[in-house]
Amino acid sequence: MTSLGGGVTSLHVLAALFAVYMLVRHLPGASALARGQARSRPLAFVAAVNVLLALAILGFAVKGLVAGLISR
Repeated sequence: MTSLGGGVTSLHVLAALFAVYMLVRHLPGASALARGQARSRPLAFVAAVNVLLALAILGFAVKGLVAGLISR
């Protein structure tokens, strides 16, 4: 397991960066849907689902990074 430590940490960092990108990309559309100002409702729903997925990915990444730091 220790030989995979660097690779797993890299995976978690990559996942965290991807989640942040997804949040930056889709949060404006999801917030417009929440305010009722969305131009296209179907696309706003897709943005909202993507924000939820990004939060889940970010949670996975942070959990893995914290577990990796604690195990050291």
